[in-house]
Parts: sequence; C-alpha cells; structure tokens
Amino acid sequence: SRGGPAPFRPTFTVAERRILKKGQGIYKSLCFTCHGTNGKGMAIPGGKKGDTLAASFVDNRTILGHPGMSINVVLHGLTGPVDGRTYPNQMIPMKSYDDDWVASALSYVRNNFGNRATFITPSQVAKVRKATAARKEPWTIDALRKVVPQYLGDRKKWKLTASHNSGKVGSAVDGNLGTRYDTATPMRPGMWFQVELPAAKAVSGLRLDAAGSPGDYPRGYEVTVSMDGKTWAAPVAKNKGTQPLVEIFFDHVKAKHIRITQTGSTAGLYWSIHDLQIYGQ
Repeated sequence: SRGGPAPFRPTFTVAERRILKKGQGIYKSLCFTCHGTNGKGMAIPGGKKGDTLAASFVDNRTILGHPGMSINVVLHGLTGPVDGRTYPNQMIPMKSYDDDWVASALSYVRNNFGNRATFITPSQVAKVRKATAARKEPWTIDALRKVVPQYLGDRKKWKLTASHNSGKVGSAVDGNLGTRYDTATPMRPGMWFQVELPAAKAVSGLRLDAAGSPGDYPRGYEVTVSMDGKTWAAPVAKNKGTQPLVEIFFDHVKAKHIRITQTGSTAGLYWSIHDLQIYGQ
C-alpha cells in the first residue's frame, strides 16, 4: 500500500474456516487438557505459579516454524526438556490419526491464541509420515531441530539488494514488523529481492510476511538460487501468493544467493516485505 503499515486483520476462506472448525473440535476434546483452553498450558494443580502440564502454544517456535516440526511432534511424540523446561506431561505419539486430522489440529493451533501462520496441509503430513515411517521413538527437541529446517541466523550479515527502492532492503530483516521493505511503486512482473548469505547453506524455504500491509503480498513469485550470483539455476519454486503471509517450501538446495522474483501485478499496491526468513540447515 502507499500509506504506512495498518493493523493486520486475518481473513479466512470458506474452506479454511471449515478446517479451523474441525481443528477447534479436536483441540477442545483432547489438546486442552494439557495445553489449556487459552493455549498457554494447563496449570498444574497445586503447583507453583507459572508451572504448566505442557508447553504454551503462544508464539511457540515449534508450532510456528517449519511445518515438519509440529507434524513430527504430533506423529511421533516429544520427550525431554524443551529449551530448559521440563513438563510433567510429555507429548504422546498420535500417528494413528489420519493426515487430515493432524493437519486440521495443527492449522487451528497455528492460527489461534494470537498465532498467525500458514495452514498445514494433509499432503505435508503425508510426506512427513512417509519419510519417518520407520521411527519408533519420540523425538527430543534437539534431535528434531537437527533434521528439520530452521530459520537461518545472523540476518545482519546478509547482503541484500533489490530491483526497486534498494535503500530500504534492511527493513525486511530488522526484526520489526512495524517497518517494511517496499518497492515504492506498484508491483509488476520482474521486480526482485535478493539475499547473499555469508556462506553457502542448504536452504529449503522462505517466509515472506507482509503483516502490516496486508494487500502487498506477491501476486506471483519465482525463487531462484545461485552459488556465485551470476549463474542461476531453474526456479526451485514458483506459485501465486494469496495472503499476507507467504511460505515457500522446496527440496534442499545448496545456495549462497537467493532471489525472489515478483511475477504478478495489481493496480495501486506496492510489493512489501515486513519480515523475511530463510529456512535452512
């Protein structure tokens, strides 16, 4: 948009509302007993203030990160401490439930209790289920983070360039959703935003958040990668954006340079990025 950031107001399609309703039913019949009606964790009867039976879902990096994190936890369970805290009730494996059930429950949690994230799909659940079919033991959080892509750190060390309004590229990675990179002119095909990492990494996804400018998401996109910034492979991902939060996933590929090209157009709206994250290992 041409003006400053506006408060984000999430809207859901009819299909998404149906998924959320199913997920809500699952949560209220099962999950709340440990995680609480407000998602902050059920208080331990007679316990100390702040002690809960299970982890809070509010702004939970396992829930809101790469879909493989939460899917693995539901399918195979989770044991041991999480970021230094041990909970009396451990997550038990729930792989007996089908892919649609798992996707609905997780989509509900990812979009309630103040959370905002893309929906988990049954196909994503099926992919993880197949890849981990031989697993017999619950995960520990450290083991899971080693095999599922996480946000790359050291964003201050990234070299950023863009086809338009390059002076504002830093606002996409400053950790402040109230600031933004924008093209300063209505979006049109061929606009690009590029990241050069300090060293080549195995990357597998991007998260583009236009939270405060909800109309400024890319109407279409292609992601290409390069080792030298000169020779670019065929796109590792391409699709249409449909909402302010766009998550793009692809198979692991080693890259030092990552370019997002905007391929759509819409009258009067900029292409904006309030926050950019890269999934990798």
